[in-house]
Amino acid sequence: MLYSLLLAAALVTDSMTLDVSVPHNVRAGEPVALAIHLTNSGTAPMTLYLRGRPAAFDLIVTDTRGKIVWRRLENAVTSMALQVRELAAGESLTFEDVWSQRTNAGAVVQPGEYRVKGQLLTDTDTPLETPLRSFRITP
Repeated sequence: MLYSLLLAAALVTDSMTLDVSVPHNVRAGEPVALAIHLTNSGTAPMTLYLRGRPAAFDLIVTDTRGKIVWRRLENAVTSMALQVRELAAGESLTFEDVWSQRTNAGAVVQPGEYRVKGQLLTDTDTPLETPLRSFRITP
């Protein structure tokens, strides 16, 4: 049984597109809309084993040196329950949240360059990760 779950997870990474979207520029103090987009880019249906109900996903904002400024799931408890989702060829799932431009400790961040990546928690120990995307907070 474990082998089939791992095999299914490996197939997922070969037939999907995972990306994160963020505005290019945001004014200081304005909420920052973030979203992870998962698309079945293959030609056949795809089975996903997503952890949590609702599906657990993380958004991680870092400064230009790579230091974590904010993490959506910081100190969060996520369910180990698996959610099985079927995605038809070309079908997408979107996971959204808004960052308030505050650190996990509650401090307001300064204007400047930041990066964000998304993570989607699955049945494996290693989450699926998006590429990093840069954005700027302007005064």
